[in-house]
Amino acid sequence: SQASDYANFLESSLHKNNYNGVIVDLRGNRGGDLSPMVLGLSPLLPDGTLFTYVDKSSHSKPVELQNGEINSGGSSTKVSDNKKIKKAPIAVLIDNNTGSSGELTALCFKGIPNVKFLGSDSAGYTSANQTVYLYDGSTLQITSAFVKDRTNNIYKNFPISPDIQTNNAKSSAIEWIKSQIK
Repeated sequence: SQASDYANFLESSLHKNNYNGVIVDLRGNRGGDLSPMVLGLSPLLPDGTLFTYVDKSSHSKPVELQNGEINSGGSSTKVSDNKKIKKAPIAVLIDNNTGSSGELTALCFKGIPNVKFLGSDSAGYTSANQTVYLYDGSTLQITSAFVKDRTNNIYKNFPISPDIQTNNAKSSAIEWIKSQIK
């Protein structure tokens, strides 16, 4: 229920105003459950394939957003209002503490024409992992797939590089958004 509450709160908050631009600040987001993060931001994302998991045999499993639902394998959450916010420039802020599902959330925005990434390289935890429970109670995380964005760039635990490297990501994002408003 917390995942659903989080996703619906974020998603409904995005519908409260008209926007000249949006800043998605993923700096310091080290990950967690992908579904509520992506669904909360779903008004900014087109329906369809967000990114694809690719295993060592080149088998692929797309992660798709459709009508307020995501097939990520995370929590089963759905947002109530799947209206899209169109035409607004979107600045995605990342840094070396953007990791794991924080990075995958960022990758959902890769290749969208009105999006620009700003900040510094992400942590580089761009993979899918499976947990194996061992007989003594220990757990082992095994990387089972890497990630391909919608531009067909494959991330094999490589960081995401921003379009604009900057130490002042928020200020640079505001400047970029202002330059996009016509």
